[in-house]
Amino acid sequence: MKKLFGTLILILLVSVFLTSCGSTVPRPKVKNGEFNFSVTYEFNGEIQIISGVYVCEYRGISWSLDGGYHRDWSGYVKGGTTEEVIMLETAEDGGEIVLNLGFDPTCFMGDSRWGNDEPLSPRITVKIVDDEGLYFQNDAKLIAETYGVRVISYEYDEPIENTFN
Repeated sequence: MKKLFGTLILILLVSVFLTSCGSTVPRPKVKNGEFNFSVTYEFNGEIQIISGVYVCEYRGISWSLDGGYHRDWSGYVKGGTTEEVIMLETAEDGGEIVLNLGFDPTCFMGDSRWGNDEPLSPRITVKIVDDEGLYFQNDAKLIAETYGVRVISYEYDEPIENTFN
């Protein structure tokens, strides 16, 4: 009986310890935000514009093997009008041409926990599978010359200044 009681106490203590570890992570003052965006790109000689509102939401504290406890954010395009990653076309060589809007809810919400100071921006990539395996073409100039697609301009609302306590 003492072993069972001791085991239950140990399990309870370990559970309390593990669940309270995330309590030291500061919470954001601003937990939700909406950010306007517009991306203009050229594809096969045609100009296309994608615009909308990107919504960011605080989801709470999460834990991961590589980062421990951290603030967890999610994001989506309001109204479901478009995805953050848009498959444009499969090219003649089999490459999948993709427009990635490059959104990051962590950055938009002023949470610099990863130290990423690069501005948010869209990019075109081409996913290629051949005899050598899978690889991605990211060179904007080469993609424009080879596949006839390029980002012309974009406008994203500025990230907010957030505080954490």
